[in-house]
Amino acid sequence: MEHLSLKEKAYRIIKEKLLKMEFEPGGRIREDLLAEEISMSRTPVREAINQLTAEGFINNIPRRGLFFIKIRQEEIKDLLDVREVLEILAVDKCIEKISAEQIKNLERILDEIERSLKAGAYGHCNELDSLFHQEIAKISRNKKLIDFCHDLEDYMHIARAIEKEKYTQNKIKRSHEEHRLIVKCIKNKDKLGAKKAIRNNIMSMKRNLGI
Repeated sequence: MEHLSLKEKAYRIIKEKLLKMEFEPGGRIREDLLAEEISMSRTPVREAINQLTAEGFINNIPRRGLFFIKIRQEEIKDLLDVREVLEILAVDKCIEKISAEQIKNLERILDEIERSLKAGAYGHCNELDSLFHQEIAKISRNKKLIDFCHDLEDYMHIARAIEKEKYTQNKIKRSHEEHRLIVKCIKNKDKLGAKKAIRNNIMSMKRNLGI
C-alpha cells in the first residue's frame, strides 16, 4: 500500500484539478480557498503549489498572486513538434518489442475510448488518449524516452482538453480512426505506416487547434 505525505497528497489532488481544467487557463488560484476545498492545512498545499510552480503549471507573479498557466498556441505547436519526434521513435521501438498481450491492451484502451465517446464522456477520453500514447512509449522499454514522453504528456493533457472544446462529432470519429490505424500498423509490424499514422494524428490535432 502506498503511503503518501500530506504534501504528496496535496500535490496529486491539485495537479489532477489542473489537468482536468477545473481552473480557467490564466485564472487566479487562491491558496486559502484551495486548502479549504481539499480539506488540508495551508502548509502542504503551499508546498504542493511550490512544486507545481517549479514544474511550470502555475505562475507565481509577484504582488499579484498565483495563476494557472495559459498555454499559447505557439507553445502548443512547439509541444506537438517535440511530441511528433518522440512518438515516432516510440512507435518504432514499440513495433520491435511489443507482445501479443500488449497489442490486446492497446486495443482495450481504444475500445474504452469508443465507449466513452458514445457516452459523451470527453474528459475520460482525454485521460485514455494520454494513456494510449504513454503505453506505446512504455512498450519501447527505453527509460529516457518514457521519461521524456511522460513529462510532455502532462502538458499534452491540457492541450487535449483545449482541443476537445472545439471538437465536432466528425473530428472525434476521425481521431479515433487515426488511433485504430496506429494499432493496426503496430500489429502488422509496419514501421513506415505507423510513423505516417502518428504524423497524421498530430497534424489533425494541429488543425483542430487552428495551428
